[in-house]
Amino acid sequence: MQMEWDLRKYLVSLGLSRNEAEAWIAARRENRSLKDGGSDVLGEHLDRVWRRSSAKAGMATGQVPITAKYRYSQARLVTRKMMMAIMWMYSFAIWVYVVAFQIVNPMSPYWPVAWWLPVRMDYFGEAAFVLSFIFAVAWVRSR
Repeated sequence: MQMEWDLRKYLVSLGLSRNEAEAWIAARRENRSLKDGGSDVLGEHLDRVWRRSSAKAGMATGQVPITAKYRYSQARLVTRKMMMAIMWMYSFAIWVYVVAFQIVNPMSPYWPVAWWLPVRMDYFGEAAFVLSFIFAVAWVRSR
């Protein structure tokens, strides 16, 4: 099932009002430029996007058509990136937590993380440091 790509929604998501999006679409249909004056950067940018995309795929952004298959893979990619970022933040926060405890009380690395968890804080901090590095690299590579 091929889904239609809505140019109006795309332009509104870029920050245009609905009326501005309609005006731009009407200008494109008449092959007019949307640029109002020499300082109209948005109009110039949208005209460049249109020229580039009409040379490529005939779509306003030159992106792949949005189908159920591509939408699922894009959503999965965004979810992976977000999970990498969240895991990096948590592991970094744990590492900073252990360092802060060690600054306040130098004997704290020998304490257990919790009374029911037999892992020392220094090992917990080291593991969090390594994981924060791994998740940061994974997040950067997924961008």
